[in-house]
Amino acid sequence: MTAARVPFTVSELTGVVRGALAAAPALEDVLVEGELSNLRNPGSGHLYFTLKDALAQLRCVCFRSNAVRIPFHPEAGMTVIARGHVEVYDAEGSYQLYVDGLEPAGIGAIALAVEQRKRRLAAEGVFDVAAKRALPLLPRRVAVVTSSTGAAVRDVVTVARRRARAVGVVVVPTPVQGEGAEASIVRALRAAERLPGVEVILLVRGGGSFEDLAAFQSEDVARAIRTVRVPVVTGIGHETDTTIADLAADRRGATPSNAAEIAVPDLGALREELLARDQRLRSGLRAELAAQRRALAGLEDRLAAVSPSRRLPALRQRLDGRMAALRAAALAEVGQKRRRLDAATAALRLASPQRRLPGEREALRRRRGDLGAAAARVLAARRARLDTAAARLEALSPQRVLERGFSITMDAGGAVLRRAAGAAAGDLLTTRLADGELRSRVVQS
Repeated sequence: MTAARVPFTVSELTGVVRGALAAAPALEDVLVEGELSNLRNPGSGHLYFTLKDALAQLRCVCFRSNAVRIPFHPEAGMTVIARGHVEVYDAEGSYQLYVDGLEPAGIGAIALAVEQRKRRLAAEGVFDVAAKRALPLLPRRVAVVTSSTGAAVRDVVTVARRRARAVGVVVVPTPVQGEGAEASIVRALRAAERLPGVEVILLVRGGGSFEDLAAFQSEDVARAIRTVRVPVVTGIGHETDTTIADLAADRRGATPSNAAEIAVPDLGALREELLARDQRLRSGLRAELAAQRRALAGLEDRLAAVSPSRRLPALRQRLDGRMAALRAAALAEVGQKRRRLDAATAALRLASPQRRLPGEREALRRRRGDLGAAAARVLAARRARLDTAAARLEALSPQRVLERGFSITMDAGGAVLRRAAGAAAGDLLTTRLADGELRSRVVQS
């Protein structure tokens, strides 16, 4: 019978696994390639992420002291190579990779950082063409920001003096590579813009490797180029080299010498161009003047053709003709209206009341006599009818009836009694006779 085994606690087993991992030399310094996912960057500055491939995932942590040394900005979906050591994370009982360094797979970390920086600055509008400043045609003074010991400064000064000795050239020396070169270039740009009379700044350096040009890939240098008060022309490295500083500059030269040619015009060529333009201007002015003279002559001819002084005789003749026609028309109109007036006067004379008045008076006299006779006849007829009606009315008068011996009896209310039954004993009655009235009281009915 075997002795009973004592079980591990979780902590004990985790410690055994940690010891086993620590005893494996292969896990002390490993390189792991995979795709970044679940990337977190909390306020502590540590990086937490997962490396994965098609079959497995590995949890990773990169503490702040190592994260700040990563030259590019890690993004989810990148394929990277992580360097570190494997340990057990006791709190979760899982193993994870403690990352000391990180770089992109297939591309250098510095190159990736530069590309990320370009995208960010482009999104901010630092490279916008609309923000580029125009260069002066003939600057009074040019400041050259570069190393005082390199070949670039000699090339720029030589080209500038050959093209235009009148243009002042002042060198603002600065380191262009190595530790602190970026900050030094920014200070040199600020110092150059404060120099009196400086109208253009040349930021140049000779050729070199990608790493040698790192200072010109700086975000600080790009922002300094955009914020100085005078335009900046760059000439960095060889023709094929294009840095962030070149993209931010107002003009880019392929080389330092080319930058000097862009900033400083060739006075000889300017003189020739000026003379050529002067000749073209003079020729153009002569041609324009001749054309204007021809146009003026044509206008004068047209003006003379329509001039009132030329048209005046014909206009006077037309006016005389129209006045004569108007006079004849007026006379004809007056004659016609006079004839119409005479005819109307004759007709009015024939219809005048003065001529009709005697006849009308005689007719009125006759009608007045007729009217008197007719009125007398009507009056006599109506008087006869009135007499007849008066006689008939007189015959029917109640007073005549009373005079013939009749009487009218009325009750106390003045109503005529037609029957004896209409009065009761004790009623007061009034009897009208031809010569007065009698009052009586009914004794018996």
